[in-house]
Amino acid sequence: MKQYTEEIMDILKANNLRMTKTRMALMMMFLKSEEPLSVSEMLEALSSMKRGVNKTTVYRELEQLQLKGIISTVQLGDRKQYYELASRDHHHHLICLECKQIEDIDMNEEKLLAEEKKMSRKKGFVILRHSLEFFGLCKQCQCQE
Repeated sequence: MKQYTEEIMDILKANNLRMTKTRMALMMMFLKSEEPLSVSEMLEALSSMKRGVNKTTVYRELEQLQLKGIISTVQLGDRKQYYELASRDHHHHLICLECKQIEDIDMNEEKLLAEEKKMSRKKGFVILRHSLEFFGLCKQCQCQE
């Protein structure tokens, strides 16, 4: 717990953000979570921590954290926005459509960026960022069918 608190304080201080209780709680969630989080998951967790925070406050905090580059958004195919720490290496996700398990995967970024540049030149399109997710069934869900 102490390690997380110090890490959170360092991140907020480096980005000139005040250390509020809500911000600390959100950052703790991001540091502990191995999967991207939805706003509803965050609100549920905050409620269980006895932090009466409304949805507007959470969105405002997420916006600040995103503007500072502390968190990033991920689309996982269900029309919801998910959030995760941006400081973790750029990665992509495997998403099980049955059990909703999300697994981070690393890819050869050099090859991916080369394809991105080739596509950009060919189409005359300036790519600012990308999101690549793979949807299917995990081993466990494949065995249940």
